[in-house]
Amino acid sequence: MSTTSPEPSGDDPQDCEAGEQVSVYSALIRRPESDGQLRPQHKQPTLTPLNCLALVIGLQIGSGVFSAPSLIAQHVRSPAEALGVFVMAGLLVWTGAASFIELGLLVPSNGGIQEYLRASWGDYTGYLFSWVWVGIVKPAGNAAMSTIFADYTLKAFRPSGTISPYTTKIVALGCVASLTTMNCLGKTAGAKAANVFMVLKLVALGSIIVIGFATYAFGYGEGVPTSDAGWFDRDQPGLGDLTLWEYLGNMSTAVFAALFCYGGWESAGFVIGDMANPARDLPRVINGAMTLVIVGFFLMNMSLYIYLPLDVVRESKAVVVEFASRTIGAWGAIVFTIVVAMSAMGAVNVNMFAVAKLCVVAAQRGYFPPILANLHCRTEQDETHYFRQILAWPFRLPALAFARLTRRLRWEHSVPVFALLLNGILASFFVLVGSLTRLITLIEMIKFSCYMMSVLGIFILRRKVNKQAPMGSYSTDKTYRTWTGNPIIFAFVSGLLVIRGALSASPQAPAILALSILALAVLYRRFSHRADQLPPPD
Repeated sequence: MSTTSPEPSGDDPQDCEAGEQVSVYSALIRRPESDGQLRPQHKQPTLTPLNCLALVIGLQIGSGVFSAPSLIAQHVRSPAEALGVFVMAGLLVWTGAASFIELGLLVPSNGGIQEYLRASWGDYTGYLFSWVWVGIVKPAGNAAMSTIFADYTLKAFRPSGTISPYTTKIVALGCVASLTTMNCLGKTAGAKAANVFMVLKLVALGSIIVIGFATYAFGYGEGVPTSDAGWFDRDQPGLGDLTLWEYLGNMSTAVFAALFCYGGWESAGFVIGDMANPARDLPRVINGAMTLVIVGFFLMNMSLYIYLPLDVVRESKAVVVEFASRTIGAWGAIVFTIVVAMSAMGAVNVNMFAVAKLCVVAAQRGYFPPILANLHCRTEQDETHYFRQILAWPFRLPALAFARLTRRLRWEHSVPVFALLLNGILASFFVLVGSLTRLITLIEMIKFSCYMMSVLGIFILRRKVNKQAPMGSYSTDKTYRTWTGNPIIFAFVSGLLVIRGALSASPQAPAILALSILALAVLYRRFSHRADQLPPPD
């Protein structure tokens, strides 16, 4: 049974507006009959504008902003270029965010990008998005955050000296393995702990800004104010004699690193169905969040370059710890190390369980193998027969042993063990084969390909609203309508970045895995079978 909102009374304009929005959404998306059975009943909106603003800002100000300055500095020729990269990335994201406001109002349902793609390009595009997001983007993101955790953790034990990349990978793998095990046992970090880390990240960001400008006011620091090069010097070793094509390749890598920091701007679309008045609140939330985050990131990076030389920013894997050590001493470096490392670990933990839940929902919808949602058998007694039917004999014994070991967690406590295990394996693979720069480049290339297709869908949705919406429905001229240049600029620049990034990146295992997962998604769509099609046990 599909979800509908109560019929508007006609007396309250907001009731009429909500009902008209639902009618347009129904015209844009045609769900399968079974889809409504998986959806919860409609409930009253629960999120205020302040809740949504905190959500978007909280997701954008992640641990990546404390590591990205070093990655960006390695691909620019001056501090001014590094700051320009952050501003350019922020403005690009803002054009996309402005487009997502209209998408969110045209498709006012929880689900975000997946629902936008389904509404504009069809169900198959939403299906492929699920595979890409769960199989590539999120595990690679967890691998990147685990690497950040490892960098900062090792920095605490070895403040000076070179750390082997193999040591970093071992610590990152330990982070993934421990969190996968913890989540499989049903242990998840509570919301209060997540809120604490969010406050700590905000305090860390603000303190860097205050300390950096205070040292400049009192004449301290070894950065731009005391250097002969200044903000715009371009005579940096190794980067001064690049061709235009090589320079664009470096800039695309730097922009991808900055875009990694802004990740989360699209998150309001996942909760728009819980907003009381999306037409009024969504523009305020996204525009307010983008203003605050761009200004905050710009000031933080300016503070780093005021106190630290460009070479130091380039070479340090934990540039924030280096900044704290030189400004407030060893104790400050330890505090920043703990804040960033634990925040990264907390982000991996939250993402890991959230991705497992996405796997379950996608499996219930028929997008993923049913075993990920524990739908492969009608009862737990049928599992032995199921594994004997689908697995060759070398794999049966370990699979059956693992199934027996986790049977109570899966059947009695509904822990998505197989989904968590899959995410842990994929994240571990990305840790092993990818460096932090390559992982971020791969993630942002795929993400912005999805974003580009979403914003181009605005033009399809506008036509669908005018043609398919019922008489008297909520047409686009009554809702927020972004400037047409926003989706065009965002799609054009995103396309250039993705193409240049793909050409500048050397062939690597993560990209091969990404193509393999896409091929597997196509094959699964063609040859998938449901649990009820299996022969009954003998």
